[in-house]
Amino acid sequence: MKKLFFGVLLIVTSINLKAQDIPKNAIGIRISEGVVGDEGFGPEITYQRQMFGEHNRIDINLSWRTNSFINTYRGGGYFHWSYNIWDNLNWFAGPGIGAGYIDFKTSFFGIGITNNRDSEFFPYVGADFGADYRFDFPLQVAFSIRPTYDIHSIENTSGFNDVDNFGVNVGIAARYTF
Repeated sequence: MKKLFFGVLLIVTSINLKAQDIPKNAIGIRISEGVVGDEGFGPEITYQRQMFGEHNRIDINLSWRTNSFINTYRGGGYFHWSYNIWDNLNWFAGPGIGAGYIDFKTSFFGIGITNNRDSEFFPYVGADFGADYRFDFPLQVAFSIRPTYDIHSIENTSGFNDVDNFGVNVGIAARYTF
């Protein structure tokens, strides 16, 4: 019975030691593409910091995405609960909030169709979930999915909403860890 207790204690302790593989700080870039909604493609500067315990971190980001008719600029933060899957592979999930700015392009597809729309600031709420892998040298790579809900009612001249409120983007990231 003592050997069984000692074995279970050893396994639990080793699992907890593995969970401490989350870096204290990480900074890098995330490239993402909107798969639902009209956000488009673009880069994002991202900074992560371990906070509020060994399994928690915040992810602060600034992004720019573009498609054929809008540029979207966003700044926000996500709270991650992060746990170890295997070795240096972790999964994470958590909520987020932020603000954005939509800038309408003056011509679509470069063919001369003009647009005289006002740009608009908006708040958003969202979530972030995915997996990351930390190498033995100071590099972390990640894949994540971010659904967001933009709080705006942008309408075109005919009175219909033409910019989606709900969007999902998928992205890959590379971060320097320290």
